[in-house]
Amino acid sequence: MVKSIPGLLPCQLEATRMSDARPAPARPNSILMATDLSARSDRALDRAAQLSAQWQVPLHVVHAAKPGMVGAWSAAETLASIRERIRRDLPADAADAKVHVEEGEPAGVVLDVAAREGCELVVLGDANEATGRRLLGSTVETLVRSAPMSVLVVKRRPRGGYRRVLVGTDLTPESRYGLETAATLFPDAAFTLLHALDIPYESLWLDPARRDDLARMETATIEAFAADARLSADLRRRLRLQVEHGHPEAMLRKQSLEDDSDLTVIGAFRRGLAFHLLVGGTTRRIVQVAPGDVLVVRAAAQDAAAGTEES
Repeated sequence: MVKSIPGLLPCQLEATRMSDARPAPARPNSILMATDLSARSDRALDRAAQLSAQWQVPLHVVHAAKPGMVGAWSAAETLASIRERIRRDLPADAADAKVHVEEGEPAGVVLDVAAREGCELVVLGDANEATGRRLLGSTVETLVRSAPMSVLVVKRRPRGGYRRVLVGTDLTPESRYGLETAATLFPDAAFTLLHALDIPYESLWLDPARRDDLARMETATIEAFAADARLSADLRRRLRLQVEHGHPEAMLRKQSLEDDSDLTVIGAFRRGLAFHLLVGGTTRRIVQVAPGDVLVVRAAAQDAAAGTEES
């Protein structure tokens, strides 16, 4: 039975009912790290190796060589040389990683290898500079938008495991699944659950009495939402609940900076366009503005099949 959650939009409540049979989160059975051979990929490779060792799961590394860019050598020789270069750069704790070098557009190659090898998490570096935006940057955006598996965008140099995790929620099942998955992956981290509301012209119509009523309703809403999540008793006690007014991406960035969060987590099912017009559509902007690493948690395939486009 789904609990009644005050303040929930009808489309959100219906989606909550649909999530009763949602699958239990689990660690990925293997990780795929995508590299463009630039220095910006080193941090992502180090993080992928750290997670592979932490979770004791296989690591794959993939590079996409664009067709027509193989130079004077034969394609086979060039791809072999790239494969050897990647293997030389592997950290010691990832020496047994399987390396894939294939011709094709980066996003397509990453998705093909991930599907073929059964990888449930793709790790890649962020690209903010102009040259990076043309190459790895466009790949990040494509994978965040359409990959059927979860995507981790690495921005910071790893300093051990993730210690402070910020989870964004819009009270939808996908954001709850994101919270549950993050709790499964990083059970010892400190967790903050943030719900950001963008209320137009709030100061013009919300008098102090109504503001107090709204604050109580918001608190009850996020408490009920968290109570419905599958969390350990220890993590439930440690979970910090936060409600802010403002654009979700701006509030997540602000909270991440205040908390010095290692990781921001967003849940994203592949639902229909109408759902995202009503509920959200900020995933890509959050990935862009978050100061630290961002994990976009994707639903299991059977739940994602109902939609065709992510936020």
